[in-house]
Amino acid sequence: MKRIFDLTQKEILTSNRNELLGAIKASEGRTVMSETVISTMSLLDGVSNPEVARAFGADMITLNTVDVFNPFIFGYDDADANLFGDLLTKIEDIQKIVERNRNNPDYIREFKALVGRFLGLNLEPIRKDPNYPKGKTVNESSLLRVKELGFDYVVITANPQTNVSSEDILWGIKEVRRILGDDILVIAGKMHGAGQAEVDDSDDIIQFVEAGADIILLPAAKTVPGVTQTFVQNTIEAIHQSGGLAMTTIGTSQEGASESVIEKIALESKEAGADIQHIGDAGFSGMALPENITAMSIAIRGKRHTYKQMAR
Repeated sequence: MKRIFDLTQKEILTSNRNELLGAIKASEGRTVMSETVISTMSLLDGVSNPEVARAFGADMITLNTVDVFNPFIFGYDDADANLFGDLLTKIEDIQKIVERNRNNPDYIREFKALVGRFLGLNLEPIRKDPNYPKGKTVNESSLLRVKELGFDYVVITANPQTNVSSEDILWGIKEVRRILGDDILVIAGKMHGAGQAEVDDSDDIIQFVEAGADIILLPAAKTVPGVTQTFVQNTIEAIHQSGGLAMTTIGTSQEGASESVIEKIALESKEAGADIQHIGDAGFSGMALPENITAMSIAIRGKRHTYKQMAR
């Protein structure tokens, strides 16, 4: 099995769930995931945030705030929109593009061919808020749409202030497996409190794996108050013993910190046994500082593999 940073573009575009898992395992803790918001103006005009993340070394890119029923990615779809005109014209132009995208089942596949990386999305396991957009939550119709669009993986997690609990995440995992079976890779967990005080504990994590999660996410040490290196190491050991893979996350705006902070977090996460390292979207304009993606990559796998990914 090839390592994730050795895969060709063709292999990335055609890999299934098991092949992606195999590539992550073969990489021995050297997989980088960048999360990007796609519903806000991109960091660079005319270029989407996922494309920038790819250019700076990311292997997997998670789209945050995507609505699967109304897909639109700033920097990718906005070439025909007059973003510098008056507000009403801007809104009308974007609405026309969204309407076109609704009828395109290959929308994400076409975008993935451009980006050349594994693409996933966040879905919130929100069950009690009827006003939360249905295309951003775990439900049968949204999950079937995720499969239709061609995403490689789904992240069952909680954005800030959603008040999603560990029980909600467990329910979300079960729903994905009930509706999609083994057709998609599932990542699950909390990277911060999400409006509650606690993150997932070892008992939660074991239940997540038993319910069908392939990869469990948890905050990297020093990113959430009270989350220590010992906690991360012990939690990752429990994840591995349960048969899952582990992903440490930077989801508390430290993706906008100095490179030295990112390097320290990255090395400690690798020491703790993380299979994937995630860097969040709260730098500027919906993504980490691009240099910090590169800093994380170089810290855990050196310049040779990093530059190779940047050049592809």
